[in-house]
Amino acid sequence: MDESKYEKFDVLRVVGIGDIDLQLDGGTHVKSTKEVGRIKIVKRENKGRNNRRITIVVE
Repeated sequence: MDESKYEKFDVLRVVGIGDIDLQLDGGTHVKSTKEVGRIKIVKRENKGRNNRRITIVVE
């Protein structure tokens, strides 16, 4: 990961969904997945080495 583009930020927010995913914040609008309720994984895609995409729905 190229960390140079993040040097302008004092604090970076990392968003995690259990042990499924961990990402830099891309503009979420909730503090926790508890706020949206139960989620269900409906699709998993391999997007390359160490890169997966999941599609979820809120139940």
